[in-house]
Amino acid sequence: MTREQQDTSQVDVAIVGGGMAGASLALMLTRYCPQLSVALLEQQPLPDPRASLQLPSFDTRATAVSAGSLQIFAELGLWPALREHCAPIEHIGVSDRGRALGVSLQARQQAPASFEGMLGAVIENAALGPVLHRALAQTPVGLLAPARVDSVQMGTDGALLRWRDGNGDSERQLQARLLVVADGVDSPLCRQLGIDTERVEYRQRALVTTVGLQRAHGNRAYERFTDSGPMALLPLPQRDGHHRMALVWTCEEDAAEALMQLPEEAFIARLQRTFGWRAGRIVRAGSLQSYPLSLSLAREQWRRGLVLVGNCAHFLHPVAGQGFNLTLRDCYWLAQSLVQADLARNSPGQLDLLQEYGRQRQLDQQLTIGFSDRVPPLFASANLMARGLRQAGLLGLTLAPPLRASFVGQAAGFGL
Repeated sequence: MTREQQDTSQVDVAIVGGGMAGASLALMLTRYCPQLSVALLEQQPLPDPRASLQLPSFDTRATAVSAGSLQIFAELGLWPALREHCAPIEHIGVSDRGRALGVSLQARQQAPASFEGMLGAVIENAALGPVLHRALAQTPVGLLAPARVDSVQMGTDGALLRWRDGNGDSERQLQARLLVVADGVDSPLCRQLGIDTERVEYRQRALVTTVGLQRAHGNRAYERFTDSGPMALLPLPQRDGHHRMALVWTCEEDAAEALMQLPEEAFIARLQRTFGWRAGRIVRAGSLQSYPLSLSLAREQWRRGLVLVGNCAHFLHPVAGQGFNLTLRDCYWLAQSLVQADLARNSPGQLDLLQEYGRQRQLDQQLTIGFSDRVPPLFASANLMARGLRQAGLLGLTLAPPLRASFVGQAAGFGL
């Protein structure tokens, strides 16, 4: 199948959603399961793979990628292209505002040699997306974009998709033995398929921006817990002479609205007062973007002929930056499950194969989702018992090397 938009009758795997989750999975399938034909359908036009990357110094979003996720990207041959757009995370400082106790985490020695000394890296989204799609353009994946999926009908042989191109031309049909839905939170396809979602509204917002520092960040990330919620400062590559970090500031909705209205100088002063001086003096801030926070979990992540990945499967609180890393591990193990199956005899959408994939992913998902849901309320609480528990947790990480190593291993995404 060519990469041109065309009437395509049948593929082994159809992925609906060409964001970071869908694009990553498509690359994994071509790498690990080259015998499978794959189509990727994305509603928006895909970036031109020939275009040069022009990244802004400020006003850019970024993703914290664990060392385990970097290892996956390395296996896919993406690390050389990503390296120049990354800032390594070699240390993470975790602290509780108003309390002297804190802990500094660093990578375990058993990290892969390519990423020795790294807990992970921070990659600007403006670079990550184009790198993924440039790689896809070099594969036999059928890229259908812009492509709007009008409906899907599940049957014993998989899924029948009806879709139109960006011009709204006549309806086309695509038969897939396995349908992967990766089209984000509030997925229209999930609603059409009758997949219910459990949702917890945190009544908080995440303020996201890029800040400039007076001094270099030294490849150190910070997780700072305050009464309103966690704050994170993540290292970014230096650009145009600026020492930069990505800020994620979680706060109540009213407080977020007030912060959005502040001029840059007043915002920096408020940020400096709340975060402190661990990262040095903050001298600049880009424009603020605000996102509502919630926990969203699909009640079903697989059926015969169907798998959900990405934010439509689980959308997490941004604490510890584990959402995309969990998604990448899901995609990796889905591809590995297909590698281990006898696809010459069995369909990639066979129910027992997908059930086994679900069993493999259950513990990792429970640990990661549970952590992201329970930690922010614990650290935001002014209750004396909650304060005692979180200080005990930080003390345990400080004094108990095995506990710290286990925590670091989970954060870095190794062994899962």
